[in-house]
Amino acid sequence: MEIQFLGTGSAFCLHNHQSNLIVKNNDQLLLVDAGGDIRFSLKNAGYHIQDIDALYISHLHNDHIGGMEYIALYTYFNPDQDPLKLFIHQTLINELWENALKAGLSSVQNKILTLQDYFDLHSIGSELLFEWQNIQFSLVPTPHIFNGTETVFTFGLMIQDMDSGYRIYLTGDTQFNPKKNKAAYDEADIVIHDCETSEFKSGVHSHYDEKNVLDSKVKRKTYLWHYQDNVIMDFDSWQKKSKKDGFRGFITKGARFVINKNGIEYKESY
Repeated sequence: MEIQFLGTGSAFCLHNHQSNLIVKNNDQLLLVDAGGDIRFSLKNAGYHIQDIDALYISHLHNDHIGGMEYIALYTYFNPDQDPLKLFIHQTLINELWENALKAGLSSVQNKILTLQDYFDLHSIGSELLFEWQNIQFSLVPTPHIFNGTETVFTFGLMIQDMDSGYRIYLTGDTQFNPKKNKAAYDEADIVIHDCETSEFKSGVHSHYDEKNVLDSKVKRKTYLWHYQDNVIMDFDSWQKKSKKDGFRGFITKGARFVINKNGIEYKESY
């Protein structure tokens, strides 16, 4: 199994692409989230949407779904490509279609279409689990935003390679909540953590300063991504600081994890 980072930036990044990634196994590719710059980040990594077999959506912000209209239309009008499998928690489906995609996708010449016309929909229910290409994906819901009325959740992933048994915890966009995440931190062999690096804390992402108080045994297996452009502009200093503070470091665009029975290897960008 491989995990490749198409981008490592925040929603507004200009230099490093948004934080979407590819999981690869058995020569098949699953895309985790598809932000507005997905066609460019795929091209930069040497891929095209035609190479993708499946898509997982963690939550409904633009840097995670902004490329779905492109994917839907490209695959629908390509006679040589089947619809992508779409894995998504059941609570997100209606809002994804009605509030995000319907305006641009419901009408084509002489037809009215639905989400299922564009994607092979796999709704994930209370089991919070799906399997793909001998990989088990367990959904880990955590609070992202409280809008004054309700909590908006992101569905992170515990990704387990069934061949080797190794587990990778991808937090998704999440508020810092070490108590809620403790079980996932402890279970994972590697943690890929949302990491805000802006001067002012938004309160909806885990800020670097907050994570710096994590237990050393968690920090030793934690890589950081979804960071602001200030890291890119002074990457060596930020990387040195993160490692001095006990983290594994900031992930670079294009980097990969290679996971097999021999272990987990981190390889730098293309």
